[in-house]
Amino acid sequence: MSVRRMDAFRLSAAILLVLSLFSCGSAIQFPDSHLTRKWAMQMQEELVQLIDDETGIKELQNIFLQFRQYYNVKQNDAKQLVENAALEIEKLLANRSTALKALATAAENLQMEHQWKDDLEVDDTIYYNAKDKFDINDNETRQNRLKLEFKEDPDFRRPVSYNTTAVHIPTDIYEGSTIILNELNWTAGLDDIFKKNKADDPSLLWQVFGSASGLARYFPASPWVDTRNTPNKIDCMMYIQGAASPKDMLILVDA
Repeated sequence: MSVRRMDAFRLSAAILLVLSLFSCGSAIQFPDSHLTRKWAMQMQEELVQLIDDETGIKELQNIFLQFRQYYNVKQNDAKQLVENAALEIEKLLANRSTALKALATAAENLQMEHQWKDDLEVDDTIYYNAKDKFDINDNETRQNRLKLEFKEDPDFRRPVSYNTTAVHIPTDIYEGSTIILNELNWTAGLDDIFKKNKADDPSLLWQVFGSASGLARYFPASPWVDTRNTPNKIDCMMYIQGAASPKDMLILVDA
């Protein structure tokens, strides 16, 4: 039996003995304070020894002492740490805000410049539909659909393409409707601003534009993941909650 198991066994036996004395108080006289203190000290020593053995604290201390010349321990300035963290968060949010404003401005300008057309055809706008599954067994071809090559990206942990955007159209909305075709037409101009935002701030991840009709265009392009936890449509409640009013955010940084 190993030393650790023996220590654990002795500790368990001591605890069991105390509990047995409590349960049989009427038959056995409770020990005096001197014996109780002795038991408590023994349990404390064995418990500390068991914790030391299981956590490896002694080995860690020896490693630290062995390589002490390579370490330099200094006292941290908690106030300075919090100020630095707050500054980094402020810088991060400022970059995100700049990218968002650039996207919003571009979307407004593109929509104002767009000439509404009632006679648009489905094949007039070429785009990548995120719900299309192009593989060797897919015999269906559409003239207005892009076929992309995806590469696994460690930042997204999924296959993506930085060449263009992906479009998601809710299942219950007809992609050939006049509204959707016009939105596909003018939102195609957002590709350039998506790419510029990414170039200006490489730490950016997903960039998404969503319209009131439910159409969403996001960058980088990636196949739509349809699971139980990922709804297959972007409904009106998601749009209302995201666009109805400004959102206040409080970030608490604690040292």
